[in-house]
Amino acid sequence: MAVEVILPKVDMDMSTGRISSWLVEEGATVKKGDLLFEIETDKAAMEIDSPAAGIVRNITGKEGVDIPVGQVVAWIYEEGEAVADAPVSAPAEAAAEAPAKAEAPAPVEDAAPVAAAPAATAEASSGVRASPLARRLAKEAGLDLSAIAGSGPKGRIVKADVEAAGKDGGAKAAAAAAPAEAASAAASAPQAMSDDQVLKLFEEGSYELIPHDSMRKTIARRLVEAKS
Repeated sequence: MAVEVILPKVDMDMSTGRISSWLVEEGATVKKGDLLFEIETDKAAMEIDSPAAGIVRNITGKEGVDIPVGQVVAWIYEEGEAVADAPVSAPAEAAAEAPAKAEAPAPVEDAAPVAAAPAATAEASSGVRASPLARRLAKEAGLDLSAIAGSGPKGRIVKADVEAAGKDGGAKAAAAAAPAEAASAAASAPQAMSDDQVLKLFEEGSYELIPHDSMRKTIARRLVEAKS
């Protein structure tokens, strides 16, 4: 009988999560405990294990979108078992009835044109040991993992190592952005400026709009709550 693979609740106040990358592809054979995918919560990135051995089918959990906790994201079938159409779980039905939310696709860590490879394979091919979160942060910051010294077990690169390596670049970016921020503050009206007004302060093509991930949304919400 097919086994459901659900999006687990890994945090007390977690109601939704995002699959940042699948570590297996449709039709892959897995053992119980093999890594299936990585989820990004408000506080951290975590790797999720397979609940059973078999063949991964009906992968419905999309990367980079908010998924309710408990929703089925894939099924694991036994060898030779007939594959049916992906059943719709209760959380999925509720999500389908809610208004659709347009959202720009978020960049996926270590994305490849065909399918994402397991983390162990990525480490073996690159020769660099790094956690999934460290790889994503290094990619977003444009840092070369091979040039970063790891402080984790067996020299594995962790989040703190990437942040330390990016401090110099972050300081330069902050210094470059200071004149623009000063000009924006001087020109601002008593009321808060709209997004369009802010963008008009910069030359078109000189910036890139990147949607906030779950962690950034939580940080912004907590800052507003503290200010209020």
